[in-house]
Amino acid sequence: MSSSHNQIWLSIDKDDGSPEEIFQIPFNPENYKVVEGTNEKTVQIAGLGQVTVKSGKSPMTLTFSSFFSPGISDGFELENESDLKTPMEYDAILRKWKNGSKPVHLLITNTNINAYFSISTYTAEEEGGDVGTIQYTLSMKQYGTATGSDSAGGNGSAGGGLVRRIDIPVKQLPEVPDTYIVQKKDTLQSIAQYFYDDISMAYEIYKLNTTLLKKGVNTKLKKKWVLYLPHPAE
Repeated sequence: MSSSHNQIWLSIDKDDGSPEEIFQIPFNPENYKVVEGTNEKTVQIAGLGQVTVKSGKSPMTLTFSSFFSPGISDGFELENESDLKTPMEYDAILRKWKNGSKPVHLLITNTNINAYFSISTYTAEEEGGDVGTIQYTLSMKQYGTATGSDSAGGNGSAGGGLVRRIDIPVKQLPEVPDTYIVQKKDTLQSIAQYFYDDISMAYEIYKLNTTLLKKGVNTKLKKKWVLYLPHPAE
């Protein structure tokens, strides 16, 4: 990703790995806490440092605190203001996901955290700031155990294993064409998942097609649109 900050994406995925529901955290926390077994790390989220999640360890837990605001303020991370939901909408989504039966897919760009988690605790309250602002803390526990041996992403540095849900096999990715003709029910996220096995690549696809995609990564695609696809460096 080209952003100077880490982007935090949360989704509920379909059986084929494509997102059913997805959103990006609009205001990044200052840091997040990662615990693997007895080892604990506090990582600055705005930096570009690597987080190595090793395979074969006990399930990882990850905790961070931030806020949902009804308007734009310092620290706003979304590419388009129109993608911002209301604090109550974010709150309702996370409460629904916490009480649901499906794991949550967590992706933090510029790290190798790309894994499935259950939401252990979610606390939220209106406190300070603009009227309607919700302060929250989210704690997540890795779903299943770490597996796989893919290299870490982010700035081309390797280390650790890409964490995958244990019942989702590593798939052979298709060859990426220069252009792609949109099919019925396609989204940028599902296209990114299919060709790159990485929903964050939706943003890279968007950057090549900004004239067509007026509403950013959440633009509703029309059948037979022609999209340019990026070819990331090996």
